[in-house]
Amino acid sequence: MTNSPYVRSALAQMGLNLLPPLLRNDLLNESDFREEYGFTRTAVLPLAGSDVSAHSSILFDAIRNVLSGASSKKVNDTNGQKWKLQNTNKKNLLPNLSLSRGGRHLIFPPYFVTLSPDVSVRLRSLDEAVSEVNMPRGASDPWRTILTERALSDDEILVYWRDFLDTPVKNAHSISTEISRGQIDISSLVPPSRRYFERLVSAYDGSTSIAEYAAGSGRIFLGQLSAWKPYDGFSFSLLMASHSSLTDEINVAQLSSEDLVRALDFLDKHGDRISQLGAIEVGLRVLPSRPEIERALIRLIEQIRDDNVDGQRSGFKLLAALFHLVDGELSRTRLLSSEPPFYRRLAALSQAALIHRQIVNSAIDIDHLSEWASTNRQWQHYLQSLADMRLEPNWNPNFATASQMKARFFGRIINTAKKYEENIKDSELFELILTANSRSLYSLGDFFYPYLPGPLEGGEEAKTPLPAELAETIESQLSEEKIAPSSFTALVNSALLFRIGADKAELAVKELKLARYRLLNIESKLELLAILNGLATVAAVSRSLALADELRIIVRKYRHDAEFPLSVREAIEICLVAAASRADLNEWTEFVGDWLTELAFSDLSGDDGEVLYSYVRCLCHAVPELWFSCSRADAALAALIDK
Repeated sequence: MTNSPYVRSALAQMGLNLLPPLLRNDLLNESDFREEYGFTRTAVLPLAGSDVSAHSSILFDAIRNVLSGASSKKVNDTNGQKWKLQNTNKKNLLPNLSLSRGGRHLIFPPYFVTLSPDVSVRLRSLDEAVSEVNMPRGASDPWRTILTERALSDDEILVYWRDFLDTPVKNAHSISTEISRGQIDISSLVPPSRRYFERLVSAYDGSTSIAEYAAGSGRIFLGQLSAWKPYDGFSFSLLMASHSSLTDEINVAQLSSEDLVRALDFLDKHGDRISQLGAIEVGLRVLPSRPEIERALIRLIEQIRDDNVDGQRSGFKLLAALFHLVDGELSRTRLLSSEPPFYRRLAALSQAALIHRQIVNSAIDIDHLSEWASTNRQWQHYLQSLADMRLEPNWNPNFATASQMKARFFGRIINTAKKYEENIKDSELFELILTANSRSLYSLGDFFYPYLPGPLEGGEEAKTPLPAELAETIESQLSEEKIAPSSFTALVNSALLFRIGADKAELAVKELKLARYRLLNIESKLELLAILNGLATVAAVSRSLALADELRIIVRKYRHDAEFPLSVREAIEICLVAAASRADLNEWTEFVGDWLTELAFSDLSGDDGEVLYSYVRCLCHAVPELWFSCSRADAALAALIDK
């Protein structure tokens, strides 16, 4: 009796009903399981991307009939309304499937042509689809094998469709469509697919830095984009222009002068900030052989220069918010958690640029969108980035602001102009970038901020050695009899611009001990925080365990200072930056866990417990290895909140 297929199917159904939904869905997604127990899966699909839907099995059977030669077929949608399905193309062309009802016409995407019984039609459809979306080499080979032998099954057509949707070309179209409809979904903005991001920026190749990656996988990938379609390839290459080592690899030799001018004009009117910066760097490099692009480069630079980061339609404000959103979502899903931070941030910035480009000329309120984007994932992005400092200590998430991004863009343009100064010495570009003219980037840029590390440079040690005169100033300040905030100014300001040796960090340790962990002549809490966060940065970039340990003591003292008490939030952020002094994961988790546990068992008032609990939970999600060292803190805070 139990061998009866009906009984086996019924028993399997009863078992499925007892399982959690996620596990049940996983089993039903397995074609072998469905075949063994006699289950069929009928999805409800939107008709040609519209608001009308139909059951997939009914729709696919109708498509097969039309592709087999039927003049038309009737298809009932889920509301019972009848539509007419037909092929509107001539016989020698690839089929064009259309649904009509009354005066309404819906055109199907070409992927469903793979249901055709004609092998030549199937393979032509595959070739066109691969070319349209720039499917990576080898990715389409399994489909070619199947389509050479037979048409796709119902299950396979959905997988095939999703494979092609999982590309930057289709994602850009999807985002643009959602924007035009007035609805935006985070899963569309940040596809939950590793495959997608590997098609956006290429797969991670084991590189230890962005420069190494650019010279390896980056160079190959950018070359493939150029070979795909010169104009479109150049456009998609610029999405990766978040570091100059990548723009160095963008080759425009296959791009005609007309297409290059057209691309720069497009970026002037519809471009995202990252692509505009990449185009400027490429343009300054090739200017002698492409003098016709000079005016377009000037317009792009002026647009970046004149962006009001506090304005309602600031491109930098939108870029910063989208970076927070994408990077925070990647952290939440742990999609690229096994790769180094610079790779995840490259993917996040490239996707932010792609989204930005779809938004530029839309009717969306950029201020509102920026606030929505930051609110949704900024917290996760921030804590993930603080945890990332263990591996890449030279970049701090406090630099992911619109104003700092603009300053960094200034620095990159200035550096590129100096690198190719011969190319622009007789051009208006020279005056716009490098002169002392009051409107030049050089004059408007600050000495400090344009040259701070960018988000892809956190793992790179500062290239410039500490100047001898600055070293003397640091030593002089740290030898003063009375230790005040000014005693650490030169050390703190030098930490991210020059190579700081452990000996300078040791001087700070010595002075903090001599001062009994109390700074004199503090004028405000902001001054105190600037010095403590600065010293935490020194501890991080110099990998000074001793300075990080001393900071824990001084923060403990100032937590309940009568004049300038540190909040739980401020204490944690100093802790996490200082923790980057430990590159080893076990040492880092022990340091962070001990500090957070100490805070959890300290006197907490107001919403301190809830704030600390949210930090612990988010951090443990970002770095699961923290659960062991934070378990006592987590339990204590959960009990405190439940009271």
